[in-house]
Amino acid sequence: MRRGVIILIMLLSASFANAQEINFINSLADRKVVTFEDGVKMFLYTLGKAPAGFDADVAYLKGLKLLKARSYDKDRPLSRGMLALMVTRQLKLKGSLFFLIFDTERYAHRACVAENIMAASTSELDRLTGDELLEVMAVVGDRMEVKK
Repeated sequence: MRRGVIILIMLLSASFANAQEINFINSLADRKVVTFEDGVKMFLYTLGKAPAGFDADVAYLKGLKLLKARSYDKDRPLSRGMLALMVTRQLKLKGSLFFLIFDTERYAHRACVAENIMAASTSELDRLTGDELLEVMAVVGDRMEVKK
């Protein structure tokens, strides 16, 4: 898995213009728990957009209908379910009938499991490590490229 993260970092590094972005991605690999803000930044990088500050980034993702709540705590640990919710909305996954009805983290996680984006042995309540975030976002980036 570490090798996959290094490859992802190298691929993403080629597309980033400044060292601050590269440093952010490199620092994620060592994190035991990532924050919601880290997840938002990484999601923006995967979409090919440079972050512009937490509030602006959240507003952008709300505009894409990837986020829907009124407010978010940037320091809150990122759960696998929250990431799954953004991923499922972005990729328009239909792997869970209950997600299509309820649009919740629980069923978004199940849709990601059905699509082999996340492992079946995981839970939507799990806190993500930096490696796990990078791994999921690498799959998301690949899936977005295929849909183009």
